[in-house]
Amino acid sequence: MTPGPVPPHTASSSVSILARIVPALSYALPALGAAGSAYLFITLMRAMREAEAAGIGAVSRGLSQANMVIVVTLYLAIVVGFIGIVIGFARMFMNTTTAAPSAWFYLITGILGFLPMFALWQAQSLLLEVMFARSANIAMVASKITVLLMLALSVGLVSILVLLVVSIIPLPRLMRARRKWAAPVVLVFMEIAVIAMTVLYHMRTAWLYQQYQERF
Repeated sequence: MTPGPVPPHTASSSVSILARIVPALSYALPALGAAGSAYLFITLMRAMREAEAAGIGAVSRGLSQANMVIVVTLYLAIVVGFIGIVIGFARMFMNTTTAAPSAWFYLITGILGFLPMFALWQAQSLLLEVMFARSANIAMVASKITVLLMLALSVGLVSILVLLVVSIIPLPRLMRARRKWAAPVVLVFMEIAVIAMTVLYHMRTAWLYQQYQERF
């Protein structure tokens, strides 16, 4: 007796690489941008130590320039993320020979890609708080800022590597979707998070540039 064709999404199905690599790329882009901006921020901190009289305008300009890296990558992440959402919803109505990744896969990889971005945001917030609090001394928080920047840089680079690897290696059965609607819903949720962070970083960068213009 000849066995019939194996139905899609069975336990033996492999997890679609396309359904993984597109969303993973949209999460890797913020990590890449955070690492790049963190590196430029570290350079700015080094310049501030060498020129102790650096004013608010000069620092604002340096921060706004550093932020352009993550702002650009966040906008790219929005576009790539939208493509991932289209693929996710399309798979709900298609007969495929590969299984879809589970919602947990997108949630975990999304958080991994966003961690460097949050560390960078906190480092900037600490510096800005000190800059505009005349009684404060930047030396008091310099070590905390440096730790956060190194975290953003190192975790960003590691996240990119991990996201690329998990996009192509075989996934365990635990990471295969059981409900067709769960994964697309998480994709939409993560896309909203990317859009929110893009707006926040864009507004902060524009505000920093405005501070620079007002002082020069």
